[in-house]
Amino acid sequence: MAELEADEIALERSFSQSQRPTRNQDREIELQQRRGKEDANLDDGNNQGEDHLETKDGRECTNISNCAEEANSTSDERRQALIPPPNPAPASPGPSFQDLRATQTNLTTTLNKPYSVFTPGQKWFIVIFSALGAIFSPISTNIYVPAIPTLAKAFDTTTEKINLTVTIYLVFQALTPSLWGSAGDCYGRRPVFIVLLTIYLLSCIGTALCPTSAYWLLMLMRVLQASGGSALIAIGTGVVADIAMPHERGRYLGLFNLGTTVGPTLGPLLGGIFAFTLGWRSIFWFLCIFCACVLIPMIFFFPETLRALVGDGSIPPPLLNCTPAALMRRKRALKDLEERGENPQNLTSKRAKFKPLASFLLFLEPEIALMFTWASLYYAFWYAILTIFTTLLEDEYHVNEVIIGLCYLPGGVGAGISGFMTGRIMDVFYKKEKRRVGGDHRQRPDEFRLERVRFMILPYQVGMLLAATIGLAWSTTTHTHIAVPIVLNFFIGIGTGFLTTTTIYSIDLFTGQGGAVTATFNLIRCALGAVTTSTVQLIVNRMGAGWCFVLLGGICLLATPIPFILIKYGPRWRNMRRDRIEKKLARNDATHTHGPTAVDRDK
Repeated sequence: MAELEADEIALERSFSQSQRPTRNQDREIELQQRRGKEDANLDDGNNQGEDHLETKDGRECTNISNCAEEANSTSDERRQALIPPPNPAPASPGPSFQDLRATQTNLTTTLNKPYSVFTPGQKWFIVIFSALGAIFSPISTNIYVPAIPTLAKAFDTTTEKINLTVTIYLVFQALTPSLWGSAGDCYGRRPVFIVLLTIYLLSCIGTALCPTSAYWLLMLMRVLQASGGSALIAIGTGVVADIAMPHERGRYLGLFNLGTTVGPTLGPLLGGIFAFTLGWRSIFWFLCIFCACVLIPMIFFFPETLRALVGDGSIPPPLLNCTPAALMRRKRALKDLEERGENPQNLTSKRAKFKPLASFLLFLEPEIALMFTWASLYYAFWYAILTIFTTLLEDEYHVNEVIIGLCYLPGGVGAGISGFMTGRIMDVFYKKEKRRVGGDHRQRPDEFRLERVRFMILPYQVGMLLAATIGLAWSTTTHTHIAVPIVLNFFIGIGTGFLTTTTIYSIDLFTGQGGAVTATFNLIRCALGAVTTSTVQLIVNRMGAGWCFVLLGGICLLATPIPFILIKYGPRWRNMRRDRIEKKLARNDATHTHGPTAVDRDK
């Protein structure tokens, strides 16, 4: 775990130290301006009433235009003589700080260079295509749920066996991101993104062409679909962490999370329309065409963003990670860096090792374990109502597949609005706290109240989710007008903003491991989601829909103390982790400088 975090801590330490030279330069510029004004006033007083000028060697000059350049150089020399050295040596021994103006870091290649060289338009392009890729995982989970009876007849099997294809998809949806998320943190976002979309595309083609006599092939294709599509969320979240500073991360992740929240509600709508009009095979042909429309532009235009490979985006990526345009520019870019005396390997951090178990190791961190467990309970609660909503509408209101799909649409609209607005609101709170303490949570870790800032809107989100979900369950039980559950479904979508909040907070904790962090969250929430989807129907049959969701909501409320625990102990845990990593970095530096210590040799 410590090895995964070492690069991130080193980056934060160099970034915080880089503020000192910036303040020194500002003081030097101010001093130059003040003394320049004093020189100008002195020159005006000495030359008042005279018709001539003298050069620096005493010669008389009557032509002002000929002497202007020489006079300016004389004034400049006087000013330079008054300016003290930029970094005088300390008079007494004490802690020394590195002069980062002459040092290359993986944060910037020059002192005042931005965090990312991508323009706002390029960032939105990257985030939009990442979100389009990430939508395939949630949309494929239940897109063919409305067609399950049709599939059972077509394959001449039972509904339970067709439901098993949904369960196996959820299992691999939970497991495979752990592997691919670590691969994205190691080998780069772009190649892993393309490989995963290609696997997903081929599996959709295989499912669409699957003969009805081969049920085993249908199961295999669903496994490949989950393997290709489920990790796209983890990779996409890592992309956002690569290009966005903490104070702007909310707006980009808010847009990105539209896929994870809109997908589960959009899937049944599309599946119902295609199954009712064109047959069940058209569902997978649609997914195939949609995937190709995302994959082809991504091959040609989607850049590499992993900071361990391209730094702030200005470093030429490896050949495997180049777009066609970047491949043509690569030779020239490397030559320019060489002319400036910069080594691309020195401008980036050490590439993370490929560790498939990184997601499981992250769960050992107390903040990650507590926050993801809390959020996964509410995710399972939300997924339970998504699963049972189809049955409730069919049993209580006797509507067809198309109407059932349309009833899911308000939830998707609410989730989209919530994801977008949540990110914006979180950015506002973050900037306010940043102004209060004079820096972000990396520069001012002791003063910045990260948990309070990020959790400020959580009570409103989960409160709305609980109230709207329980209200929807009781409205169908009491046979109210169908408009009531439809409207409540919209507010359920609004309540799903807690997913965006949880993702942003976790990336703030482990920025350099965005893929592994999201894979960890995906593992836990999908595991709990699989439990609720497989048991919710049994509970409804015993207790009724209303009391079923009162029970599930009560289980969620039992976890209410967790955010308060994080607010109280989160800063302490972060400081302990930082101290642990700092000590390890110090030992490594000492080993490289002086050789192994006696303790190391004994080991």
